[in-house]
Amino acid sequence: MLLDQKRTRRLVQVVAILTSLAFGGVIIVVLGLIFFGGGGTSATEQVLDDAKTRVQEQPNNPDAWEELASAYSSNNQPTEAIDAAEKAVALAPRDLRRIQTLVSLQVRGNDQAAAVTTLQGYTERNPRNAEAFLQLGQLAEQAGRTDLARLSYQRFLQLAPDDRLAEEVKARLQQLGS
Repeated sequence: MLLDQKRTRRLVQVVAILTSLAFGGVIIVVLGLIFFGGGGTSATEQVLDDAKTRVQEQPNNPDAWEELASAYSSNNQPTEAIDAAEKAVALAPRDLRRIQTLVSLQVRGNDQAAAVTTLQGYTERNPRNAEAFLQLGQLAEQAGRTDLARLSYQRFLQLAPDDRLAEEVKARLQQLGS
């Protein structure tokens, strides 16, 4: 039994129309997802929202502000990250870890001058912290501020002459002196 040509043509046309409709529906769904999003939030956005909520609930908690700074940084928002880190430092000005977070964000934001100023302020308030002077020396050296680097390294050696990095710092001082 042979199918007649008229019937075959009609069947092909119906299948082509149904296939076109199905393909068009898929395209509409894909375009909708592209233009209007998938309806959910990404993991980094969720972390950022959670950190914002924690700061609202605990505005005087430096840990909450540091968490917010980290969330902003992960979400590629450097200015907001630095602002949040500065608030964490303001709430806990003697905590070197918070200073290091702020300095790290400032360096990533290509603002070494601000990073040097932040560390200088810390060392003025905490003149016996050898680690801070070592970091200030390294950062000042990278920023091309050799006088400050020399002074910072010298202060580090005064505070921690037996530190495992003392010999390396002495070598850096000799290189800076020449």
